[in-house]
Amino acid sequence: MFDTIVWASDGSVRDDQSLPVVRDLCRQYTSSLRIVHVVERVPAASCPGLDVHGYEEQTVAKLKARTAALRRRGIAASLHVVRGSLGQTADHIADVAAAGDAQLIIAGARGRSAWEGAMLGSVTQRLLAVSPCPVLVIPCTAPKPPAGRGLPSPAAHHRLDTAEPASAGRPGR
Repeated sequence: MFDTIVWASDGSVRDDQSLPVVRDLCRQYTSSLRIVHVVERVPAASCPGLDVHGYEEQTVAKLKARTAALRRRGIAASLHVVRGSLGQTADHIADVAAAGDAQLIIAGARGRSAWEGAMLGSVTQRLLAVSPCPVLVIPCTAPKPPAGRGLPSPAAHHRLDTAEPASAGRPGR
């Protein structure tokens, strides 16, 4: 059903939540996987080639390691890093999908794009408009604390920080 799947990945922690879905779909359909990461660049003559996010080298390194790990698990994965102008991320993802004849694009609902929440809308919203194939949007949620392990009350925090009970005139450690 899906010979080729494109995963639009920004390398964020929220993006990591979609990895199990991507892996499962690739295994289920024996799909090849194209991981697409767009490095947004400032389109100004005064600073040509300046990345919007200063940590792109680390992000690309993380995605290279992820691609290698997926290959070791038997998934035909490849990484496609596109350097593009600010605001054109969805268009670049759609171009990679069209060039690879992808049958599905997987994207997260919220990531780290500089355009997120701006007047032009999110990358995912734009991708829904320009994609050459169906788009599976995986909503990203903040991690929840383990059951029964919420944040301690201030009183409990105080008890954890002191070896003996604090009393007037004698502070805890």
